[in-house]
Amino acid sequence: MREYKIRNIMCSNREVCVVYETARWLWHKIFFFIKTHTPVWYQFDEKHQPGEPPRETLPLDEDWYRIRRPLYRHEHVYYDLDKALKANPNVKGVALIFFMGIGDYLYTTPMLAELKKKYPGVPFYAYVGAQFDRNNSPLVGKLLEENPHFDKVFYFNGMRHPLIWKNYNYEDAFKNIPKDFLAVPVYYDYGVHVPHRVTSLFETFSLPAPKDVPAPVMYFPATPAPAVQEYLTLARAGAEGKKGIVFLQLDSRGSNYTYPHMKALAGGLIKEGYYVMSVTKGGPLANPNYLEIDIKKLSINQTWHLLSLLKGEFALYVIAVNSVFWAASAGLGLPNLGLQHWIDKKVHNLWYPNIEVVTNYIYPLLPREKQIFAPQESYTRHNKKIIDYKPDWVIKWFKEKFGK
Repeated sequence: MREYKIRNIMCSNREVCVVYETARWLWHKIFFFIKTHTPVWYQFDEKHQPGEPPRETLPLDEDWYRIRRPLYRHEHVYYDLDKALKANPNVKGVALIFFMGIGDYLYTTPMLAELKKKYPGVPFYAYVGAQFDRNNSPLVGKLLEENPHFDKVFYFNGMRHPLIWKNYNYEDAFKNIPKDFLAVPVYYDYGVHVPHRVTSLFETFSLPAPKDVPAPVMYFPATPAPAVQEYLTLARAGAEGKKGIVFLQLDSRGSNYTYPHMKALAGGLIKEGYYVMSVTKGGPLANPNYLEIDIKKLSINQTWHLLSLLKGEFALYVIAVNSVFWAASAGLGLPNLGLQHWIDKKVHNLWYPNIEVVTNYIYPLLPREKQIFAPQESYTRHNKKIIDYKPDWVIKWFKEKFGK
């Protein structure tokens, strides 16, 4: 309560507010190991003047939890749902607010399953950002609709902060969240000091962090959709008698990158005796040993379902840049030659043991035996930040790791 009043005084003036926010950022950077639990309840002033945006109001009972916006930008967020539910026994459910990409969602799935296990009688509603931007994909809503732990899924029009993704504006979501529900944005911390994003998510929701990081949890229908069955028939016929299937995902929305040597890489793998499938465009479409997945015909979950079915019949491998299929390959239990196409010192936040990381920079927080160092002659510069691995080198590394 006292901090709430201090914040209002500090931020009544923009210049003072900037200094205050900077000081908070420095404090949390220096003392990152101190975990301060964060309120989870939002409430807006319904008596605001017409034409004015609703103001956030603090519930009379300081045990009520709420997120302090807009200044809660830099810190890791920690919730205590036990205390929030105990503070008001009239709470009827939990509204989890998602503003993230598909890969980000996959990292949340073990935590969401554990959260539902802890609160089996509490209804869970999902509220998903309805627009595509650098941080958000509305396709997350389609995955949540197939997640058995959620009773309802809704969409809202949110706005991202141009620099800080945590400071997302989800005011629109609260218009439809029942007043007797807790409103909880799904946050994770992401930094060099974080051991893994999944661990961070468990800590965010005050759940015991697992000793071994669990893989993403995927949910598929008992009967494949007709489009899945159609692609399954094509893949079975094409992969018959081959060494196995190599699945390619070589584009990334987050880094705005598409691998430029798709045709050469797919063609080289075919020459090595593999059947190649891809969701990235640019492959040899005329080659009968190549199958490009039309993402307009298959949803992302249907694509994963297709791979899960093929895994039971063929040797199946993944080659993927650091994007959705790093997490997806772990959830499917598939060996993955992961092409780390730019230097990201936080990459250990996203890594799973099934991924062999090709990199031109050795990461001290990844197991050394899981890193394949790429010499300078094995890649060319895409731009100042991103590199393109030469297809013959990618095939060489693939054969060394998975071709035996």
